Amino acid sequence: MRIFTRKTIVDTIFFFFDDSTAKMRCRLRKQLFIRRNKVCDISLFLAVLGLILVIIDSELTALSDSTGVTKASPISVTLRSACVVSTFFLICCLVNYHAIEVKIALIDSGADDWRVAFSTDRFVKMLIEVLVCMICPFPEVFSDGLMKMPYINADTRHVKMINVPVDVLLSVPMFLRSYLVCRFMVLHSKQFQDAATRSIAALNRISMDFRFVIKTMMADHPLRVLIVFTLSYWMCMSWMFTQCERYDGQLDVEHYYLNSMWFIMVTFMSIGYGDIVPNTYCGRCLSITTGIVGAGVSSALIAIISRKLELSRAEKHVNNFMADSKLTNQRKNAAASVLQETWFIHKYKKALHKGDDLRLRHHQRRFLHSINEFRRIKWDQRKLQEKGNSLLDVGKLHSDMHETLWEMHRTQDHFISQIDVLTQKIMELQMTLNTRPPCCAPANTSSNDAYFSTSTQIGTVLPTVVPAIPLPSQSPMLHASQSHREPLQISTTSPSSNGLQNSASIPRISVGSTSSSTSSGASSGNGSLPQCTVDQLSNCPTGGIYATVTTPLISSFEEV
Repeated sequence: MRIFTRKTIVDTIFFFFDDSTAKMRCRLRKQLFIRRNKVCDISLFLAVLGLILVIIDSELTALSDSTGVTKASPISVTLRSACVVSTFFLICCLVNYHAIEVKIALIDSGADDWRVAFSTDRFVKMLIEVLVCMICPFPEVFSDGLMKMPYINADTRHVKMINVPVDVLLSVPMFLRSYLVCRFMVLHSKQFQDAATRSIAALNRISMDFRFVIKTMMADHPLRVLIVFTLSYWMCMSWMFTQCERYDGQLDVEHYYLNSMWFIMVTFMSIGYGDIVPNTYCGRCLSITTGIVGAGVSSALIAIISRKLELSRAEKHVNNFMADSKLTNQRKNAAASVLQETWFIHKYKKALHKGDDLRLRHHQRRFLHSINEFRRIKWDQRKLQEKGNSLLDVGKLHSDMHETLWEMHRTQDHFISQIDVLTQKIMELQMTLNTRPPCCAPANTSSNDAYFSTSTQIGTVLPTVVPAIPLPSQSPMLHASQSHREPLQISTTSPSSNGLQNSASIPRISVGSTSSSTSSGASSGNGSLPQCTVDQLSNCPTGGIYATVTTPLISSFEEV
């Protein structure tokens, strides 16, 4: 078992976050991307080249009566030999492509061993690709290259065996190489080449594969994609159907391709006239495949046409606005008609002339008709409003969410600013307390003892006691106006519970004495410091150098 020490972890982190290492990895990854695109291009070229060589050889040998080329002719052998060589190089390119994929995976994961990135799924995928692409016709050197294939008579339904070249079974599966076209489309698409798109797709856990690319193309150019796919599919399937059905000997060979094209088109669109039917099992398999693919393409075409015929959101808004205006005018006219008929009914009920009864019934019928018309218009307006709400719900929801988020961000910013101001004030208060000058202690020790004992006694009874604070001689607290002096006066009686209850809401000022004799007498006689009002500050024995301010209880924060 490997033990990860501290040095190993630090080295690993340094490897991932070192600037030079990251640049080297990005540069190597970019080079591998370019190399992978080139290998994909070469693979597609070799696959298409081998398919074209097989098609040329099949057409020349099928028209041997007019061309004189048979399977044993040098031209046919050369074409099939070239197809085998191109297939060999194609397999080498496929192996190289998957090797580049493994290297890219190693760079992304940061691993050193290639076996970490070469998983079982990747191996199975590579094996399937190699098996599919290695199918191709081989030159028959030691045999005539013929095989027996069952042929079903369309009239009698009898089965007979006919001689068919082996190249038929080997050339039809070669069209499975068309999956390389899908890979080519993915690697050369704008979404895959754009690094920002790949990053956003990776963050949203979306794989940048052929399904994503074809969905994007169908969303941008749906008709173009369907037309190109349909025409390509018709041409390929027509040639494969011709290969399967051309060796019965009942029709000229040159006419088989046109009949096959007609049959594939009819089957693709699920019509099936029945004038041309497949007579081999190979042709029947191709017919079933064409029907399934045609059903899917037809449904996609119908969906695209219906989406194109659907009104856009702006066009729906225009129609709804005009319909609402029209219904509003009709509702006003219907309401006016109801009022008009009501007035006529009232008029002819009071009239006494002949024929008024007939007119009264006539206007009553029109009154009921106007009421029904008014109800119908209201119902139409309700239906139109429901239809319009389905268009506005998404936009309104988006607008409400945007406003809610903006309000939340604004409140959060205001709260953060208030917290910052409060933090700044607390820091300023703390700095003020830390830089406060030390109090000058009195010389007499007995005075200090009496002072602190008196402060302790007062602190045990009063709710809140502020410690001794040096007050300058010019302090506004000691030179306040007469209107503010009266609450500052306190009694000199002993601190009893009743006296304290009576003066609990009055701020008190206790002035400490600096004289040893006065302080000693005060402490021994009354048990507290001499009390002086603001008016008596000049006659105070201590001169008012030190004062103790006692405040009542604070019931709420707003009283500060």
